[in-house]
Amino acid sequence: MSVSDDGEEIEGGFDLNSIMDASEPLTTKDFFALGVDEKLKVELIGGALTVSPSSRPWHGIVANHLARRLEDVLGEDFVVFTDLDVIVDEENVPRPDIFVIRRATYAPDKVTEAQNVILAVEIMSPGSQVNDRRVKPSLYRGAGIPSWRIERSGHRLLLVEVPVRGDEVAHLGQVVLDVAGVKVPVDLDAAAVKAFGT
Repeated sequence: MSVSDDGEEIEGGFDLNSIMDASEPLTTKDFFALGVDEKLKVELIGGALTVSPSSRPWHGIVANHLARRLEDVLGEDFVVFTDLDVIVDEENVPRPDIFVIRRATYAPDKVTEAQNVILAVEIMSPGSQVNDRRVKPSLYRGAGIPSWRIERSGHRLLLVEVPVRGDEVAHLGQVVLDVAGVKVPVDLDAAAVKAFGT
């Protein structure tokens, strides 16, 4: 993409330097106009761009394991996504590690909107602790989205359930959690064995 010195749109994009220097927060329209490579984990949080470093292999294994588990238990009435944008409002487009919607709300060519998300999951990496523990749970709660956070301690995994209202609840080992009225058994120790080999 070529850009002009004054930030004018050229060939479908914007001059990133001009946007980064802007005193006003970015909007979702600005964010999507950037045409950021889908392979990069760039999110719009509070009108500012945030970039997460590439995750470690264990993170991907846990995400894949949990996404498959959700697909198997929830069945055809739901769709499970990994690492895609969700529009929360005009200044927030997080990219949950996993999220679930009802199949009836699925639109193959549209970015998912928060009101259609019934669960968001974040798998915490060292570079995402503040966002995953504080910023995103608050953002999801404000949008009416229940969420889970997976944390690592050595070779064990902890799942923190963050309801829309009420206190967070931490789980170890085997747990059965409610996703839109469906009971989903989650075996954190089995996921840890796949991720860490112990």
